[in-house]
This record gives sequence, C-alpha cells and structure tokens, in this order.
Amino acid sequence: MRPTKHDYLTLSLQAYWFAPPVALWRAVELRAASQEAYPRPLLDLGCGDGLIAGILFGPGGVDTGIDPWAEQVRKAARSGVYRWVQRADGHRLPYRSGVFATVFSNSVLEHIPDVAPVVAEAGRVLRPGGRFIFTVPSDAFHQLLFFYQSRLAAGKEASARAYAAEVDARLAHYHYHSPSEWADLLAQGGMVLEKARYYIPLAVEHLWDVMNERFGTGRRSLWGLLVSPRLRGLPHQRWLARWVVRHFSRAWRDLYEMDVPEDEKGGGLLVVARREG
Repeated sequence: MRPTKHDYLTLSLQAYWFAPPVALWRAVELRAASQEAYPRPLLDLGCGDGLIAGILFGPGGVDTGIDPWAEQVRKAARSGVYRWVQRADGHRLPYRSGVFATVFSNSVLEHIPDVAPVVAEAGRVLRPGGRFIFTVPSDAFHQLLFFYQSRLAAGKEASARAYAAEVDARLAHYHYHSPSEWADLLAQGGMVLEKARYYIPLAVEHLWDVMNERFGTGRRSLWGLLVSPRLRGLPHQRWLARWVVRHFSRAWRDLYEMDVPEDEKGGGLLVVARREG
C-alpha cells in the first residue's frame, strides 16, 4: 500500500488548527512518509489518537494500532482508521513473531528512554523482508532551533544549552540518534538500515521554533485560552479554525514543499529498515 498523494499541509492544519506549528511539522513529516510503500498487514506502533494514520492512510488503512495510553486507544478505536486497536507496551508487543509486513511509527521513539527493546520488538514481529518505517527528530534537531542558534551567535553558550534542555523537557524528548546510531540499534533487532533521509529544512525548523513562541506552545497564553478544549464548539473557535487553515495553507506553502539539500541535515529523520531473513 502506498499512501495517496494529498495536500498534507491543509489536512494537518485542519487536524491541528489549535496548534499551527505542530501542523507545519506534521505536514512536512507526512509528505516525507508518504513517499514510502506500506505493504499490509500494517502495525502502527504508538498510534496515539489515530490522527496521523488517518491523514496518511485513510479510513480502514491500518490493520493494527497499539498505544500504552488507554484514552488514546479509545480515540484511535473511534477513528475508523484501524481494524483493531489495542493497549500495549512497545517493549512487549502482544503478537507472534513474523506477523506484520510493515511496522510504522511516527514521532514516537524519541519519547522512549530505553528504545533498544522497542526496536527489537518491532523487528521480531516483522516477517523476513518486512520493513520498519519510522520518523524521529534527527541528530541535528538542537542545532537547527532558531533560539538555540541565535543564543550561540550572541556568545551565550550556556543559555543555548539551557534552551535546548527546555525544549526537550517540554516535548519529552530523550534522544536524537544519528543514522549510524540507528543502524546499530536496528542491527541489534535483526534489521538492516535501508534508508535514512532528513526532512524539516533549516528554514522550516526556524519558523517552527519561532511560531511555538508566538503561539505560546507549552505555556499559558492568550492563544491557548482561546483554543482551549473547554471552549470547543463556540463560534470563535470555528472562525479561528477556518482562519488558520486559509491563512497558513498559503503562507507556509513554499516551506511545506521544501526539501533538505543533499549535503545538509534536517530536523527530522525518516528511517527505513528491513528485517533480515
């Protein structure tokens, strides 16, 4: 199965209108992920509420979704994206070996402190020749943050490091592996690295970082109050949603379509690995 080509920027803005910077990152991420094929049966490892898989694969497009959080599993089950959704821990997948043709994981592994057992489990449940396709922030993520770079440029190295640590704490990120480090982890799980491709160019990560500040992401702000889930359904939120989609789908179009130059790194990393026979 290969995802249908879509305007992932507009679709992401519609899904994440309350957090435009998140929509921008997800849109570029989805555009990168959509260039791969996903033979079934397909497992979504860390499916969350199913929003990402719904945009990428459509209704009924995923065979199985797993997530450790009960509320997320309930939402995913109602999404219509999955044939089966189950609460499970990635360290102990409740499936026999060799059952899936593809394991997909979108921006999940960076949130797991000890990721090696999860990678090994993904390899175990793949059939020989099956592929593990995942997206993660890259080893260049810190260095491409706008406020990290600006503080370094001002000679404030300690402040730059503190800012990076603040971002990690807000996003619950535990590691940023390089392609070679992922290759080693995948090898431990019986897989071989086929491809590691950077996405999120410098200009996109700069804007993402600045927009997080402007929209008050991760802290109390006027925007956060206006888009609060407690106010969902009120007329002003419907107007805000329409404005976000209309405005940013035009304003961010060039950034959404931008690729990382071959000789540079991006803030995100798409990894494709194959289970060895």
